[in-house]
Amino acid sequence: MSGAAPRLFEPVDVAIVGGGIVGCSAAWRLAQRGLKVAVFERGVIASEQSSRAWGFVRQQGRHEAEVPLAAEANRLWIEQTERFGQDATGFVPGGILVPAETEADEERVTSGHEVAARFQLRTRILDRGQMRELLPELAGNWRMGLFTAGDAHAEPALSTRTIARAAREAGASIYEHAPVVAIDTQGGSVSGVVTAARRCAAPIVLLASGIGAPALARPLGHNLPIQVIRSSVGETEAAKPFTRVAMWGPRVAYRPCHDGSFVIGNGYRGLGADYDLTAASLRNLRHFLPAYRNNWRLLRLNIGGEFLDDVRASLSRQSRARPLPEPRVNTRKVAQNIEQFRALFPHLAGLKLARSWAGRIDLTPDVIPIIDRPDPQRGLFVAAGFSGHGFALGPSVGKQLAEWIADGRPSLDLKAFRLSRFAEGDVNRAKQAL
Repeated sequence: MSGAAPRLFEPVDVAIVGGGIVGCSAAWRLAQRGLKVAVFERGVIASEQSSRAWGFVRQQGRHEAEVPLAAEANRLWIEQTERFGQDATGFVPGGILVPAETEADEERVTSGHEVAARFQLRTRILDRGQMRELLPELAGNWRMGLFTAGDAHAEPALSTRTIARAAREAGASIYEHAPVVAIDTQGGSVSGVVTAARRCAAPIVLLASGIGAPALARPLGHNLPIQVIRSSVGETEAAKPFTRVAMWGPRVAYRPCHDGSFVIGNGYRGLGADYDLTAASLRNLRHFLPAYRNNWRLLRLNIGGEFLDDVRASLSRQSRARPLPEPRVNTRKVAQNIEQFRALFPHLAGLKLARSWAGRIDLTPDVIPIIDRPDPQRGLFVAAGFSGHGFALGPSVGKQLAEWIADGRPSLDLKAFRLSRFAEGDVNRAKQAL
């Protein structure tokens, strides 16, 4: 009937937009504290990057600002695995190796070790002989390597859904297929969220929706400088297991899976990511120009479906409510990565690709996230722009946000992740970080 009041969800203390690992971790921690929480997910839990990530849980190779979060997250991953079981997270503390092949690689790796040493991480430099002892099957002419024994890998979709289940059991409501199309305000303050069909009243909203965050933040006067990167990933057939060590190499990265297969991604030299230009990224071009200038030979800039989807989302609530189309896989890059992986392990020369997929990464100009309450007078919190680091950092970010919302302040210093750093020009992209 025309003019009828919209259907309502039950009011909550905190509404969380996004059912990835960050949103679900925050919901779990808030529900444990007795707050009434609801999570709204456009698709199903972990349907976006939280199920498409490589699965690395690393502390090394981080921007210095991220290391405390990464160290806390590592501890929380261990605690969660002890609580729910290894078969509920896939968490394997097998260590991560970062080898150097050239002088430039060595400089990058050494820089990462210097940061790790300042934070007293269990990270050490390995010479060729020590690398051979750690991973005898590894081929290549390596100068040295950085190894963090405490670093790990886990199963992204499995562990995110485990955390979502824990949030539900603690009392949080999780609504799937409930895309948020707008954040409501009243008297200048946040008053709830509006989905495609219903409204939920909430004095606090946490925006943890990855590449969808800018469109929801913009009407509130907040510009989130986020560029969409499409990362294509492959998984091999199963082989006889021979290592628990994951590797982030110059040309290719991999993590071993429990069945003997390997998840394969891009190397740390930055080759292979597809930069899908959107209206939001063009609006923030000035923030990304330095990175574009320095890396123009490596970039694959595309204007296509992602651009049109972003324009539609900015103009229409109905468009924001539609499921995202499956991102296109860069099959050429996946094939190159598999070839580079086989070169690392000659005994796997016949190993074939079993499947491939792509994920949309929300990248910021300095490759670290936005974790902020951008206007202290309003009840909006933002956790977005994780630049491919959200899976590993998720448990810690969720804990810190829960503390901030419930106690008024987080226990870690999150100043480096404030949104205003871009307007202030306080942007520093670390050379050892990816």
